Amino acid sequence: MPSTTMKPAFHHIEAAAVQAAMRRARTGRAIPLGPDPAVHLADDELAGVAQVLRHRLRLDSLNRPAVIRRAPDSLHPLFTGGQHYRATALSIPLGGRSLGFLATYNDRRRLIFDITDPCPRCRESVPTEEINRLEDLGDYLLQARDFLGGSPRFRYSPAHTAHCPARGD
Repeated sequence: MPSTTMKPAFHHIEAAAVQAAMRRARTGRAIPLGPDPAVHLADDELAGVAQVLRHRLRLDSLNRPAVIRRAPDSLHPLFTGGQHYRATALSIPLGGRSLGFLATYNDRRRLIFDITDPCPRCRESVPTEEINRLEDLGDYLLQARDFLGGSPRFRYSPAHTAHCPARGD
């Protein structure tokens, strides 16, 4: 009798991420990425942010189509402590489900991506883990705790419900 606890098979993007994470674990090195595409040179800012995510996850190297949907995020600030400029919400459809990302800038003004998942306390979709490479996504999917550090934006996400104990008020 088949197990009812098995997860569905990985999508090709997830399978590539897992392979990249295992390769990094074996060798101790990630595949070099080269410089990010310039956000300001894209047709629009949201497209530029999506190009950076596509580059960091090496989606074009998978030789299969990978769509990235993008929209302004209505809750999260683009800059730490910012109020007026909003972050970018991105999603990559994977068959009947999707991976959600939040793009913001860190304190060094570097574009960073957090995967969004339900908060274990309030179940709202919040930044959970910083994912800036295909290998990071693989570690996240494998729950390889050695390489995961959580997102610094998790506790301060305004997406938590008002009285969520995980929120850092």
